[in-house]
Amino acid sequence: MSDIHSARAAPAKIGQAAQIVPPADKSGDIGADRRAAIRVWRGSSIDGQVHSRTLDKAYRLWLYHRATRQPRLRDLVVETTMHDQTLLNLKLGDEYLTVAQSENHIAQLGHDLRGSLSSERKFATANSLRELFDECLAKNQPIYARYISSLSNRSAYWETMILPLAADVHSKPIFTMSYMSALNEKIDLLSILYDRSPVGIVAAVPIMDGQEKTDDARILTMNVKAREILALPEDKPQLHTVGELIRHIGMGLHWTPVGNSTQDQATVITYQTTTGERFSLTIELLSGFILISVAPAAVERTQGWNRFARLVGLG
Repeated sequence: MSDIHSARAAPAKIGQAAQIVPPADKSGDIGADRRAAIRVWRGSSIDGQVHSRTLDKAYRLWLYHRATRQPRLRDLVVETTMHDQTLLNLKLGDEYLTVAQSENHIAQLGHDLRGSLSSERKFATANSLRELFDECLAKNQPIYARYISSLSNRSAYWETMILPLAADVHSKPIFTMSYMSALNEKIDLLSILYDRSPVGIVAAVPIMDGQEKTDDARILTMNVKAREILALPEDKPQLHTVGELIRHIGMGLHWTPVGNSTQDQATVITYQTTTGERFSLTIELLSGFILISVAPAAVERTQGWNRFARLVGLG
């Protein structure tokens, strides 16, 4: 609730042209035609997917009020605590004004969005979320989603609950209240479980353009074996996209592709190193994720490979 009061003291930036852009290393996300790989759940499919107690509590509260009347802004605000990560947007014509953002979310995201308009945020995540806001208000139904923020300097994997709210019970919803929570602990758990694997593992999510075509994929995590095989010591800058990874293999490691095949909807590329050793790079799409394994050509993928889906709540 303190977020709403603090936002009143901050003048809105309506009329200012300053754009909010991602960090330099995510410049590929910039553009009105970019779309992020956001996985979405609606209606009854939301049950059982939410990890954060805060998100689940907000969702249940919205459903409680919706059973008898239109949920209002005040219904959710009175239950919001200083520890919650929230973002409140007001629909103005064809765009949205951010009227409140919790201090906790500002700290986690690294950006104060209060007073900014959606037209100032023309990059992958913002474009996709704006479309979800439109759907949420048009259908007057909650939306649950998971995504990587283009604004964050970290590859934080977020879950969010978007709720449509009205000013009073007799009006249509004009606010979207988003509750956020980072799922990084799931990604950290994945790294721990796979760090003893003989197979190098890289997990990424697609970056899409306005035509829903995949341009590239942003890397979420890479286990120890992958960094070892790809000669990426801890003190070396992290590779941010799959495109950078492929360029590193060809131009950095000077590996040469010597063959490719398709196995169970996965693409397998065989590379030969400058010393004659061969490695297999396997790429497959699983529930919105791009999963890459890299290992000596003689090493088979472990049966635990597809456990990734369950670890991050996809299964």
